[in-house]
Amino acid sequence: MKLLIKPLALILTNCLLLAQAKMEPGTIKVAYAGIKVDNVEPWVEAELQKKLSSIFDGLKPGVVMSPELVKERAGVQVDSLFMGISNDAFQRVSDETGTQYVYMGKFKNVSPDDRRIMIQGEFYRYNALLKSSFRYEVLKYYERMNDEAKVIQTQLVDSIPAAANPASLKQVGLVFGMILLIGVLFMSLTGTKVWGEGPGNGGGEPTES
Repeated sequence: MKLLIKPLALILTNCLLLAQAKMEPGTIKVAYAGIKVDNVEPWVEAELQKKLSSIFDGLKPGVVMSPELVKERAGVQVDSLFMGISNDAFQRVSDETGTQYVYMGKFKNVSPDDRRIMIQGEFYRYNALLKSSFRYEVLKYYERMNDEAKVIQTQLVDSIPAAANPASLKQVGLVFGMILLIGVLFMSLTGTKVWGEGPGNGGGEPTES
């Protein structure tokens, strides 16, 4: 039984640490520098800005710095970034805003049909700690950009560690329910082991007849 108590305690401790990590995510800061869209009407750019801003809706309140605030704090650096996208330009925006991640997008309408809009370009995520950027290429008709925004969210936002909303009460309950279940299971196995090693009715080892 003693041999099982130590592993049991270790497992329960790890589960508690996991639960704490889920309940107390980190305070990662994100700067969203916005987007630029060439060859479209201003309303198209504004609507596309809204669609791409929605990819941050799942993050904790206060984590994301809006394009307006980013522009206020790092206007010159943001203008420089849109003029020439590079890791150095991203880093300057990160330094001025005090953020770990910088997002931005640069697009244009390449449709030969005046009746339809086709968005082509790139959406970027820059990691200031790793000093590296990730580029997601876009080529979609405007009416399909809602679906494209969801893909961008999955690939570039949901993968940020410890930046999601804190676990809900239901999620916390599920985590601790799993801890309780593991504890009961191991206690049951421990009891079975002790019972199996108790004194029996017979004397010697069973033999094959």
